[in-house]
Amino acid sequence: MLQQRSGWLTILPSGKWFIQLPRQALGKRSPKKLFASLGPFSHHKRVYAGLPTMQPGRFRTRINWKMMNDSLKLGPLIGILTVGEGAAFLGNRENFKDISQSGRRWGALVYVFTPQGINWEKKKVRGYLYNQKQNLWQEVVLPFPHVVYNRIPTRRAEQRPEVKRTLARIHEMPNVTLFNRCFFDKQELFSMLKKYPEVQMYLPETKKLDTLARFKCFCTEHRFVYLKPVRGKAGEGIMRVEYKNNGWRLQRLKEQKAVTRRFSNLDDLWKHVKSHIRQQQYIMQQGIRRARFNGKPFDVRVLVQKNGRGEWSVTGVGIRRSGSQSITTHVPRGGSIHSLSSVLQTLFKADPERMEQKIHQAALAIARTLNVEIEDLAEMSMDLGLTEDGSLWFFEANAKPEKFDEPSIRRLSLSNLIHYAQYVSRLQNGREAAAG
Repeated sequence: MLQQRSGWLTILPSGKWFIQLPRQALGKRSPKKLFASLGPFSHHKRVYAGLPTMQPGRFRTRINWKMMNDSLKLGPLIGILTVGEGAAFLGNRENFKDISQSGRRWGALVYVFTPQGINWEKKKVRGYLYNQKQNLWQEVVLPFPHVVYNRIPTRRAEQRPEVKRTLARIHEMPNVTLFNRCFFDKQELFSMLKKYPEVQMYLPETKKLDTLARFKCFCTEHRFVYLKPVRGKAGEGIMRVEYKNNGWRLQRLKEQKAVTRRFSNLDDLWKHVKSHIRQQQYIMQQGIRRARFNGKPFDVRVLVQKNGRGEWSVTGVGIRRSGSQSITTHVPRGGSIHSLSSVLQTLFKADPERMEQKIHQAALAIARTLNVEIEDLAEMSMDLGLTEDGSLWFFEANAKPEKFDEPSIRRLSLSNLIHYAQYVSRLQNGREAAAG
């Protein structure tokens, strides 16, 4: 196995790269300069070994390096793909900063780039490096990354023609790994999963919301149903239908509160639903009577990621309890956060550890199954329902999870992201070495 070490990389505004290496690492090479392999296209760059002259605007970070086939390998280079607006880039900059700082800690060079910043002919990008000392993003021309982490922030942006073309081209590139090519579609997820016996037990009945006849049949059968937008986010647009007190009750969110209306028949309820969803695509999902914690139902939110060995693992599990005026458990809509251990010890006193193990097994089975159907997956969060008898139900998954509020889960998620990028980069180098 090739020995890998870390050194300090300095990038000057002029485009020169300096790396501090121990003298013995150079062997018989010139102590002043050598060629390094950067990016996935055998792109070589002259790197100066030693300390650069002090210049304003320089960028300095820790970088992993190793000698292979008489060449200096640096990286991995991780590019966070988002979209631009004028000269700026969009997306969660605090999240991008955290990823950049994690890359620095573990020896990966992390930068942000947009489709407009790609030079396909030269295989370079106009990227943005986070300068911690100055707390600003520096624009620099950089080699194409080994790993592209898709953090395009919205479905609408991801459907732009230039973005779709960019993602398709990256997907086809040799020696480039794309993380999480696109947002999930709820209807497609359930269609995929129901084909696999090993996960069918976790799936509530789910059908497309399209006709009055199908709607009436589904509601009559289940008496408790959720209506969800196929491409919804953070609980937006969700409605709850329930037969109660000899009539139908519809709840939906309006200005962070649940608004309730009652109907004597499903025909009138259908007209009301159609007036709200308009042309949006929706699914109907069998309602599940979840267990309650402190009097309120909750979801089990699980973050699963591929780790430094390329294997799916559970990064963390958190409890999201619904608010008093909400039909969802999302924190911005009034939900609250609780630890998994406190909830399981309260509800499953006899064996909380066994229940936690069941949650891990279910989440990993679902992630692995989806990965059979969908390429490029490296992480996802998912919401599971837990009933009083210990049954688990899969509600939905998110291909681009936001950061978890629990600090321990957040730290491990960043570690997994960088270490999985390092894992796939080693595979790329191994293929390159074998080809050479």
